[in-house]
Amino acid sequence: MKKILAVAALGSIALSSCSIFGTKSAAVSGQLKGFSPNQNLQLAVVGYNQGKYVVDGNQAQVIDKYLSGGYTLTLPRNVPYGTYRVIVFRDANNNGSYDLGDTILSKDNGKLLVYVAKDGDVFGGTKYGWNVYNGSSDIQTTILNNYDLEAVMQ
Repeated sequence: MKKILAVAALGSIALSSCSIFGTKSAAVSGQLKGFSPNQNLQLAVVGYNQGKYVVDGNQAQVIDKYLSGGYTLTLPRNVPYGTYRVIVFRDANNNGSYDLGDTILSKDNGKLLVYVAKDGDVFGGTKYGWNVYNGSSDIQTTILNNYDLEAVMQ
């Protein structure tokens, strides 16, 4: 009986410390401004390198069709280290993913999501895992909020 309790206790410790075995989980949140409802809008985390988006629709998430004004998006832990952005897009083929040909409806907010393997990678001041970098020394490393997205004027 004592062996079973010891194994159960070790299992609980291992599960509660998942960041030892993988990347810390994180979520990003912000406000949505200027988007009209019922446009088949979605959110996606996409790679962003040298001024271009990298198509990877694996992390798309449906936005409330009535656009309550805000969002929270869980960030993936199975992507390469690097720089990313959250975008709002119109899902032209209704497959739930961002693809070439889907229209990006959000403006560049000047912020990057930076996924790093160790402290100080990519930009000075970043911490292991997900960070928000706004192009200066202001880096969010724990609570990733105020990642607001504004609609492109159409």
